[in-house]
Amino acid sequence: MLTIVISFLLSFIPMESYGLFLLIQTILTYGSVGLFAAKWNPETPYTAAYLGAIMIAFISFLLSHFVFNILVFADPEGIARSLSYAVIVSLLFACGTDLFRKKREGALQ
Repeated sequence: MLTIVISFLLSFIPMESYGLFLLIQTILTYGSVGLFAAKWNPETPYTAAYLGAIMIAFISFLLSHFVFNILVFADPEGIARSLSYAVIVSLLFACGTDLFRKKREGALQ
């Protein structure tokens, strides 16, 4: 829901670069996956962030292919790149959230 609301608000801002908009979307979507995975699942935050990023990326591929008729499965390098970016951003946010939470609890000295 957070991604949808902020994406809607960003659509009113005139952006010159379509790539910048996609970068903001990627950071927002997969960053929120990592943030909430670490917040709601403190026992295994990295596994939850990884699986969440993979699931959202896979659903995005299926939606692009079957609903919008974009041939995303014809480009395996693009799929690998998208999955890599999704997992990296998600795990970075999960790691940052986990470190912040541990620092706040006093576990790190």
